[in-house]
Amino acid sequence: MPPCEQATEKPLADVNFDISSASSTSSETSDETPPQVYEQVSEPELLEKYERPYPWNLVPDEIQMAIGALSLLFIAAPTLALIFFTTSSGWFLFNFFYFHNPVGKKILDKVHGVIVAMSKFAAHYVLLDTRDHVYLPWITWGLLASPTLFYWAYQRYSTYGFEASTFLLYHVMRLGPRYRFFAHHEVLTHREGHSMRTGMYRNIFNQKERVPISKKWRRRFTDHINGLFIGVFNGSIPHHYATAHLKIHHRWHNDTGDVHTNMDVDRTEFKNYVLYLPRFLLYWVGISPMVLFNHRKEYRLLRELGTGMLVYYSIAATIWYKTSLLFLFAFWFYPMLEAACFLGAIAYLWHAFVDENDPGNQYVNSITILRGLDNIWNEDYHVVHHHFPNVHWTEAPQHFALEKPKYVKCRATIFADCEQGQMCYWMFSQRWDDMTNHFVDLHYIYSNGEKNEDKLLTVKEAADYEMKLLEATPADGTNELVSREQIEMRANEHHAEVKAMLLKRMKFHYRNSAQRDMTSFDAAVNANIREFNKVPGKND
Repeated sequence: MPPCEQATEKPLADVNFDISSASSTSSETSDETPPQVYEQVSEPELLEKYERPYPWNLVPDEIQMAIGALSLLFIAAPTLALIFFTTSSGWFLFNFFYFHNPVGKKILDKVHGVIVAMSKFAAHYVLLDTRDHVYLPWITWGLLASPTLFYWAYQRYSTYGFEASTFLLYHVMRLGPRYRFFAHHEVLTHREGHSMRTGMYRNIFNQKERVPISKKWRRRFTDHINGLFIGVFNGSIPHHYATAHLKIHHRWHNDTGDVHTNMDVDRTEFKNYVLYLPRFLLYWVGISPMVLFNHRKEYRLLRELGTGMLVYYSIAATIWYKTSLLFLFAFWFYPMLEAACFLGAIAYLWHAFVDENDPGNQYVNSITILRGLDNIWNEDYHVVHHHFPNVHWTEAPQHFALEKPKYVKCRATIFADCEQGQMCYWMFSQRWDDMTNHFVDLHYIYSNGEKNEDKLLTVKEAADYEMKLLEATPADGTNELVSREQIEMRANEHHAEVKAMLLKRMKFHYRNSAQRDMTSFDAAVNANIREFNKVPGKND
């Protein structure tokens, strides 16, 4: 049964405007309705009883930490530096040519309008769903720019040897201003992987009806336009999203069957991200998914992912043969390691919060970001993406509104007016107050009786709104709460309560609690449970 269709926590108390008990909003922190108490087990016993998920239970933590530290030092740090550079330079370009340039803004708006019109026209003939017309300009750019840039770097290396300037310029142009090219490519490859059932493209030889290309030709060509013809230059293995991502991550939704789960670590401690980094790295390069598919005897998935890996690493071997190990690492493997570190941090964040009474509750363990500052094609509605994957991306906001009662019931993990990069910074630097300020508490009720499930304000905005209500209070004292100090105290208590709840959700991991019957849980995992109440066949 999907989460929130059954009670997974004690009844939740609404946040009423009561100064005496302003912080009592959830069973996770309320003194009146404490969460269920589970058996307490000493840490050594827990570590023995609840080992890390497969295949990471085969590798000592010390080795994982060492690999993670080296990855952080030699891969993540340079990667983030380059991404910060493209971000700052990107904002400079945006400001110079658009935001503070009326003439440039007018010209660029006209160019954008032409591109949109052309993409809509082309989408009618080539795409199954014309709402996806926004994909086409980015796909076209990737098909043209990616191989051209790589060939330019190859020619420079062949003529002048390795040049640091060529290395930096190549990756800056590949990432794009504020890493827009990289970000849109990754979202496109992600969407391509999720579209494997029908593909994204229509049969252009049948213009009477909108039908997909035959499976035979899709699997050989159009299903891999982003993952193969563009993705290899950006560190993506062909068919990786359709196998490792779709058949592992979306089968277990970051739970313990997921090869890059973070549910066995305390996400409030940065050292555990260092421990986690090798997991995502080996997932991204294809090794741990291959191990899991072989372990579970899912040989079709093993073969499909193996074919993609063979293509990617065969091209790598050819590049090595034609150039050198230095060129191979600098221009072929560096984008792969870059993507693993960057996307690994995002994946770590997306599932950083867990309901201890129902760890599989996707309304809590997947983040939703409203009014996101970097919301590419509604990827910020991550609950919709996991729990309702067939909803078209253009309908995600409406679907969120339709399913809002379930979000309310679960006190879902929702933030607003921010982006993933900011949230990663808050999490890794332990800026919990900043994170709390951007949380949207759907249980909050204002002094005038309005509900935050309707207003969707952040904790900080809710406090400011209460002050505005106070200022609008008639002088005859019809509102019994007329003290600014009282409202500030209530706001501080609410902030503290939400902060404690978020930290509790981040600290929970199955190795520090004996709440699970791991025998029955492993049986469910091995039964191939996916989407809660559906049990597909082994090779589905």
